[in-house]
Amino acid sequence: MEVVEWINIIISILSGVAVCIPLVISLINFVKQVAKEKKWNLLVSNVLQLMIKAEQDYEHGAEKKEYVMNAIKLISEQIGYNFDEEAKIKVSNMIDEICSLAKVVNV
Repeated sequence: MEVVEWINIIISILSGVAVCIPLVISLINFVKQVAKEKKWNLLVSNVLQLMIKAEQDYEHGAEKKEYVMNAIKLISEQIGYNFDEEAKIKVSNMIDEICSLAKVVNV
């Protein structure tokens, strides 16, 4: 084989690798997102269970919400979910919405 043929082969291989790298990165990001959503669903189911327990154990709304938020923070650490500020806001809003819905149903 001549040098030109080797250069063409190397260029072809490098072109293939250059195409594959973004695909691999996209696949990794997709897998991370799926794993995060799976853990989020687990957190949501725990929120509902904790709200029921808080309803039985605490009298005031603020105590109930504080209990649920603290418990969710511990659960998120146990399952490896990043309970950042955005997740805290989502959980807090979810609790508020569920409480609002319960008030509407009870009226």
